[in-house]
Amino acid sequence: MNISFCVLRKQNGAVFVTAMVLLVVLTLLGITAIKMANLEELMSGNMRDRNLASQAAEMGLRYAEQHIRDNDPATNTPSSIDGITGFDAECTGGYCYYGQNQSAPPIESVIAMCTPNCPLAYISGTVFRVDGVDFTAPALPVGLPAPTYLIEGIKKTPPGSSYFSYYYRVTVRAQGARPGTVVWLQEIFRP
Repeated sequence: MNISFCVLRKQNGAVFVTAMVLLVVLTLLGITAIKMANLEELMSGNMRDRNLASQAAEMGLRYAEQHIRDNDPATNTPSSIDGITGFDAECTGGYCYYGQNQSAPPIESVIAMCTPNCPLAYISGTVFRVDGVDFTAPALPVGLPAPTYLIEGIKKTPPGSSYFSYYYRVTVRAQGARPGTVVWLQEIFRP
């Protein structure tokens, strides 16, 4: 006679604990992946907005150069800027001149003290005439405000000369699609 003894073993639940730990780890990995994807999307959106503002500022610089060289955007007729005629310390109409051997004030204070029509604004569709060829200022992307700019006249006398040379410091402020994204560009331009 064979007698079999069935021994009931008590279960410890090790598989359950291991499965729960793995589920917690996988959940944490999933949450981290979602947060990283969200952050990368925000960064790429900010970069795109900054790039739009930079491109608008570059367009504003080229526009201001044409304004100085060949055309008055307000009247859309050839009227190049000659010397510092019409420039004053109050920056009337966006044309600033502080006097010979005078330092320019910070741009923030210049814009604050600006008189009407200052700073000047980029106007898409303005036609400039460059060496007999018409150039039309391109339209900005939808939702992008027009860049603005100031033109500061600089009068220099080269060493050993009695003639004046004129330079223009152009300062452009452009904004991206969001108001917090702002790009400032500045150049010294000699026509």
